[in-house]
This record gives sequence, C-alpha cells and structure tokens, in this order.
Amino acid sequence: MFLRYLVALPLILTSYVGVPFAYLTLSSQLFRRSLPGGTSQSFTTGFTETFTDHIGGFWPVPVALVLFAALWWMTTAWPRIALLPSAPLALTGLFSGTVDKTLLAVAAPAVAWGLAQFAAKIVSWPLTRDVRRSAAEVVVGLRGEGRLRVQSRRLLLDKLPPPLQKGSPVGRVAIRFDRIMHVEAGAVRTAAKWRLGNTSELTITPGPVLRIIGGGQEWLLPVDDVETAARLVLERAEARSKAEPRPPMDSSRWTSAKHLWKLQDAPVLRPNLQKVRHGAHHMMLVLSALTTAMAGFAAFRMFTGDWTFVFGVLFFGGVALGSVLSWASIGATQKLTEENPRSPLDGDPDPHRTPVTGWSPRSVSPSRSLF
Repeated sequence: MFLRYLVALPLILTSYVGVPFAYLTLSSQLFRRSLPGGTSQSFTTGFTETFTDHIGGFWPVPVALVLFAALWWMTTAWPRIALLPSAPLALTGLFSGTVDKTLLAVAAPAVAWGLAQFAAKIVSWPLTRDVRRSAAEVVVGLRGEGRLRVQSRRLLLDKLPPPLQKGSPVGRVAIRFDRIMHVEAGAVRTAAKWRLGNTSELTITPGPVLRIIGGGQEWLLPVDDVETAARLVLERAEARSKAEPRPPMDSSRWTSAKHLWKLQDAPVLRPNLQKVRHGAHHMMLVLSALTTAMAGFAAFRMFTGDWTFVFGVLFFGGVALGSVLSWASIGATQKLTEENPRSPLDGDPDPHRTPVTGWSPRSVSPSRSLF
C-alpha cells in the first residue's frame, strides 16, 4: 500500500496545488496578451511568480491538503476536496466574458477532479490482498442505483433511491465490521424489491447478489462480480474489525435513530421522491481548518511582538474549536443512525431463511457465517 500512496501522492499534489496555480498563471498570461502591445512570459517563470505571490494568501490550497491528510483513507472524498481550490477560481473565470478564460475555467476543476479520481483508483484497484486488508476505501458498484463503499471500519451503502418515508433522517445505511454475522454470495432468478433500514428500496435484478447480515440489518446487493466483493468484505472485516460499544439507550445521540425506528412500520401514504442530503456538516470542518490557520497566523504575529493579536488567537481559536466540536457531534449522531436504522434490541435476521423468491446460494461462493 505504501507504494500505491507513493504513486498517488504526486497526482494529489498536482490536483490540489498544481492545477489552481496553473490556472492563475494561464489566466494572467491571457490577460497580458489582451493588452495593447502586451507580451507574455514563459509558463515556468509565470508559475513560479504566481506561486510565490499567492501561496501565503490562497487559503483553499492548505485547507485541501489538511483535509486530504485527515481523510487519507476515504478515496471517494479526494475528488471533492480537489474542487475546493479549483472551483472558486473557475467560477470567477466563467464571468470573464472571453472564450479562452471560459474554457480554462471549465477545464481547471475537470482536470483537478480527474487527477484526484485517478489517484483514488491507483490506491484502491486492482484488488490485491494488501488492498483488501488495508484501510483504504474501495467502491463496489451495484446494478442500478446505489453503491457499496468498503471503508476502514464499516460497510456503507449510499447513492440509494429516496427513502419511501419522507421523514427518514438518513439516505444511507452502514454495518460495522465487528457486527457482521453472515456474508454470502448468491443469485436471484426473478426481479425483486428489497427495503433497507432507512426505508429506501433497491431493485434486485436477476443475477448475482451479495447477501450481508449484521447490526440488525440484512442487505441484498445486486453485484456482478459477487465472489470478488464477498472476498473483499470478508478479508476487510477480518483485518479491520474493531469493537465499538453503542452509547446507552437513553443517550440523546439516539434521537434521530429512534425517529427512524418509528417509521419502519408506518404506512407509506405518498412515495417520497426527494433524496436526503448528506455532508453539509463537513463545511464546519472546512471552517475549522480555515480559522485554525488564521489563529496560527495571529499567534505568530503575537509572538513576534504585536500582542494585540491575542484577541485574534482567542476569537479564531474559539471558532475553530466550536466548529470542530459541532462537526464531530453531528457526524457521530448521523453515523449512529446509519449503523442502527433498526433497533439493536430486535436482533439479527435469520441467515437460514430465504430472503426473496428465486433466491439461491451459489455453490462456488465464499459463503461464511460468523455466528
């Protein structure tokens, strides 16, 4: 895995640092050429000057690098982080009024996204033994809507259809590795609907299906390469499983989950067509990273002689601390709801029962029960 990250790191640096400063350099050169009698310098010279002039004040770049360091294992987040430095610059270029700058503005975030996505592919694919047993996130596509994200400590299903119940607080579900009780590869002969704990329904088309039971949930996932997916889940669970006790049932962190439990048996009066939005609380993490940098700058000025900056240290430090605590609290509540869409008091479904009509285990599958 070390060599994979070693190869991916230059791509990440190019995506997060190189692309935005290359955009600034080319944009400056286009502006100089548009002036009467204007000339342009070489790209290397212009890039060096732009980097030197802007690196101290262009905060999205260091914030993106800090976020990458914090989310080094979450490969799906890398392309989105790449947009943090590039997208604001591109947005200003779209309103420049010239064709060249508009094309440049469109290309910058696309290139940054593509480089980060390629870096994520290098780290997570192909699925060798070191990848299966590592912490790096691996994405497994499903037939139809949804995707399975095999993360460091849990399985996460996202990009699901809208929950049937409009009041569902989460649009995705998760199972921790330490709570997985049964993994089985199989197939279905007829199409079926499978309702998940957040009340989203997957359409199970005929073909290979991955069955996972744990944490009070049962998943049927239409996966084409089901043997590879089952092996990935089993080896990752064996290598990365770490017990994490649930909070007491009277904790306020259960409020969102308990609301979801009440929706399980409620009648669906009108199907919901709106997906649940996730990730808005991550802006608090960005705010925390930004204000931490400001607090650090204020501390530097304070210790170099100007003690009036102590107020900046206290203000920005307080905002940074409050933001990161709020981010952690909201994230913990959401994570608990995703991992417990059904009450843990209900127990796990029976792995010996037939989940849907037309289900059959595959004889060549790495079926495994962890009871």
